[in-house]
Amino acid sequence: MKTSKLLLLILCVVQLAVPGYMIYEQNQILSEGKVYKFKTQPIDPYDPFRGRYVTLTYKVNAEPVPSEEDLRRGEWVYALLGKDEAGFAIFTNLVTEKPVSDQNHIKLKVGWGGSEGGYYVEVPFNRYYASEDTAPKIERAVWRRETVDDVYAEIRVLDGKAALKELYVDELPIREFIKKNGVN
Repeated sequence: MKTSKLLLLILCVVQLAVPGYMIYEQNQILSEGKVYKFKTQPIDPYDPFRGRYVTLTYKVNAEPVPSEEDLRRGEWVYALLGKDEAGFAIFTNLVTEKPVSDQNHIKLKVGWGGSEGGYYVEVPFNRYYASEDTAPKIERAVWRRETVDDVYAEIRVLDGKAALKELYVDELPIREFIKKNGVN
């Protein structure tokens, strides 16, 4: 009887520790991670199980990322980060070994491509969750514009992990932009 109570206690502790650690890890990334601005274009899908969210497609994924290694679809790689002349994030190279230097990187999966033309990767921070009312407003706020060059996501990067902090339009957080411009 005592053994089963001990096992139950251990199980309860583990069930609380796992999500607790996940929350702690995301908080660390968001508070201590280096800021990168990723150009993006949002669309507003609906999922009956997850509710409303804004799917983000990134300009950084419009071009294949170079790699000197022969990679396979679904393989985990490290995308080295840099910035373009406008200060937006770019992937400079894909490598299979974790970088040992201070080079910022994100651990990603290879989507598709070939070694000569580079590879496309699966970006893990492609959803911005919003309320039922806000998600369609975000889509309308962006798609009514003549250009989406000033729409970007602030991504925090720490030790190969990344977290989406905020979505911006005209240098304003999206909710502030919607409020200021009266988007309905």
